Amino acid sequence: MVKTLLAHASPLRSGDVLAGLAATSQEQRVRARMTLADLPLKALLDEPLIPYEDDEVTRLICDSHDAHAFAPIAHLTVGGFRDWLLATNDIAHIAPGVTPEMASAVSKLMRVQDLILVASKIQVVTHFRSTLGLPNTLSTRLQPNHPTDDLRGIAASILDGLSLESGDACIGVNPASDSVSNVFDILRMIDDLRQRLNIPT
Repeated sequence: MVKTLLAHASPLRSGDVLAGLAATSQEQRVRARMTLADLPLKALLDEPLIPYEDDEVTRLICDSHDAHAFAPIAHLTVGGFRDWLLATNDIAHIAPGVTPEMASAVSKLMRVQDLILVASKIQVVTHFRSTLGLPNTLSTRLQPNHPTDDLRGIAASILDGLSLESGDACIGVNPASDSVSNVFDILRMIDDLRQRLNIPT
């Protein structure tokens, strides 16, 4: 039930369509968001999207969940959590109590401006090939997907995105096929391009 509700509350995505979970209309999407807003956060703990016994990641999330950090927000619904995040400045202390499902659910009820405001309340600066998380700086992901996984098409999309100053956070791709060798080819091409052009991403 929760899995379907989260998928129905999402913007239209091909992955949800392929999985048979996508809403069939914009009205159904809006209704799902309204239902999601009233869902208690605890329900996302009580009903894992993938059964605990079937998935190592689910077990890790459940076993490492910090009930003490969750306590200040345990009484909230997903909609109430959205309002709390927007109204409260000190949110870092609850992070260990927020599961990926809770973060995903609340993000479905937020506008881009809401997400930026909430993200600005926690400073996490990381360094690798570039520095991310600096105040008043927005980093972006460049995701050059191609309907047939054509390497030249993906490369062209990368260059186009870089010309628009996108991709400093990361360059990623969602392959159209599930071929492992195809994924390797795409990743090698992206890394070769990054190294050849000395792209700091």
